[in-house]
Amino acid sequence: MPKILGMGYRLPERRVENEELAGNLGIAPAQIEKQSGVRSRHYAAEGEGPSDLATAAAGVALREAGLAASDIEFLIFATMTPDVTFPGAGCYLQDKLGCGTIGALDLRGQCAGFLFALVVADQFLRARTYRRVLIAAADVHSSGLDFSPRGAAVTPLFGDGAVAVVLDAEGNGLVDAVIHTDATRLEQFWCEFPSSRRRPTRFLPSDLPLGKHHPRLEPDSLRHDGLRHIRSAVEEVLAKTANRPEDVRRYFFQHVYRDTALRAADALGVRDRVRVGGLEEGHIASASLPMALCRARADGDVLAGDLVCLATAGAGLNWGAALLRL
Repeated sequence: MPKILGMGYRLPERRVENEELAGNLGIAPAQIEKQSGVRSRHYAAEGEGPSDLATAAAGVALREAGLAASDIEFLIFATMTPDVTFPGAGCYLQDKLGCGTIGALDLRGQCAGFLFALVVADQFLRARTYRRVLIAAADVHSSGLDFSPRGAAVTPLFGDGAVAVVLDAEGNGLVDAVIHTDATRLEQFWCEFPSSRRRPTRFLPSDLPLGKHHPRLEPDSLRHDGLRHIRSAVEEVLAKTANRPEDVRRYFFQHVYRDTALRAADALGVRDRVRVGGLEEGHIASASLPMALCRARADGDVLAGDLVCLATAGAGLNWGAALLRL
């Protein structure tokens, strides 16, 4: 069962308050926070991609672990917004860290990307294929958002950022995890263009007015399914491991709608023990969930030996939950 040796996160320097967005989106700042549950978010600088943010986060994680990049034997990069179409963001990160020729795998689990990456890493570590694996979770959404009134319901939700985690094969870290996908509902939360199925090219000038190159979502459906999926995943992983809700020291939930994660905590009766990110940094898809854990470790809210639960639901539709012993 892999053990966390180190964690780190990185938010871009530019912080964007609701007041800055309000004019272009045609909505009042107070209304933005009410609808999105986000007060501010961070945007990457020109030319700054997810691998740049992940490189900074990985440096922090490696320092905490007392390791060098050369000690990492495999790298998994969870993102839905890679630096370029190909090669993967993991290749960029491997090069920037100076990890030699170790394998670098991109993983597309969207909002549940970190949980999916954790399960994949767990298999390699349990099999002793590798001793140490680095998971990076990073997204840069700001370069693909609609900063016009048409984007008022979606654009304020998202921010940019990265988290990195160093895992070791020795220890009692990941107790168990459950992950699920329901692709029959993928159009609830997706971005259609550019598309390799679109011919003669993946994106045409005539596509721009349609806005299909921006993320689109169905708020009511996402809230309904998000609440159901987070709740069911937590109940499933607790039952699978024969743990009671009160055995968990702290819960970390994440959803594109912050209020949905909080409602899931209420439904499970764990509101007093849950941490939900997003208020000050927006939704960062793959990075939001581990960022909440990373901050809790840094401020002493959770300590070594604590049992914690991570759960999320999002695009795919993908969802899941994991129990970790810190």
